[in-house]
Amino acid sequence: MGEIPQSMKALVGNRSLLTRFSNYAWSRPSGDGVKLTTIPVPEIKNNEILVRVRCVALNPTDFKHVDILAPRGAIIGCDYSGTVAKVGCKAPGNWAVGDRVAGWTHGGLYTDRGSFAEYLKIPGDLAWKPPSTVSDKEAATFGVSAVTAMMALNVRLGVPWTDNAPMEAQLDPPIILIYSGATAAGLYAIQLAKLAGLKVVTTASPRSHNLVKQYGADDVFDYKSPTAIEDIKRAYPDINRAMDCFSEAGSTEFCVRVIQDSCGRVVTLLDSGKTEIDGVKIDFMLGYTAFNEDFQWLPPFGPKFVAKTSDHEALRRFYGSLTQLSVQLKPPPMKSLHPGLESLPEGLDLLRKGKVSGTKLVSTLY
Repeated sequence: MGEIPQSMKALVGNRSLLTRFSNYAWSRPSGDGVKLTTIPVPEIKNNEILVRVRCVALNPTDFKHVDILAPRGAIIGCDYSGTVAKVGCKAPGNWAVGDRVAGWTHGGLYTDRGSFAEYLKIPGDLAWKPPSTVSDKEAATFGVSAVTAMMALNVRLGVPWTDNAPMEAQLDPPIILIYSGATAAGLYAIQLAKLAGLKVVTTASPRSHNLVKQYGADDVFDYKSPTAIEDIKRAYPDINRAMDCFSEAGSTEFCVRVIQDSCGRVVTLLDSGKTEIDGVKIDFMLGYTAFNEDFQWLPPFGPKFVAKTSDHEALRRFYGSLTQLSVQLKPPPMKSLHPGLESLPEGLDLLRKGKVSGTKLVSTLY
């Protein structure tokens, strides 16, 4: 590795607080969302490593931070892969300069961390070492989407961890519903559930039926079918847990109706403000609680979130096993943007406009 520079290029938020409140109220983004600028390379703490970012993956949370949550100057971006440039003297993980590394960070809220930058700092125990069989672009996709799937299944819904003893085949395996299985989080959730020995029922548009089956889904239903709910209930009356990977436009209510007779639990990725519907528990899950730091959106008026030790330990466990586990998991289909930080605003806008379906946007920075 060469000498670490004092400054770096980064894509940062560029909306005023007033504009972000307006975007939240009217859901119509306005004003300049991001800008590419030069900022200092972050200083790492003793327990952190400094990563030279090679590849990034884009997520809907990135443009949502840009439009509503990111203060001016906050570095955007969560998912990354790269190489270790510097190691803190007490950083866990047995890292060495030059090691390949991947993971995710709480991008879009802080001025000293975010993956859409030439360098990134991260706690040493919250990153993983991709094997040689996993490319840099593929490794970058094991961030928000894979972690979301893991936390929803293993932490919230009680699905067995895949790093335990191999699951024995069951004549009557437990069943899980994964709504919107063709999303990146859905595809990872299907695979993790299958590795844990579950039968996976999912929903997708007809054009994605083959895709979700290729990733392991046992059965798939068209969520737009007027009989979809009754069809699932009739075929699988014992479903008592669901992961809602869409969490909008009635998807949570769809899941509730499917598992209502079992009075089960639905994990959602967006907050509906409800904790129960017709006897079914609703569990809103926010992956950022895994970073073991309290945070607030739109301070001083916005909601506050407290760190969850159990989520932090789950992320450490997942990334501790991912070097081996990643060879059993297939990344979502990827679409490459033009190389460089300059291409990322275009990718964010494609996500914002709903023009990305069935693929994960990735970019190589150098």
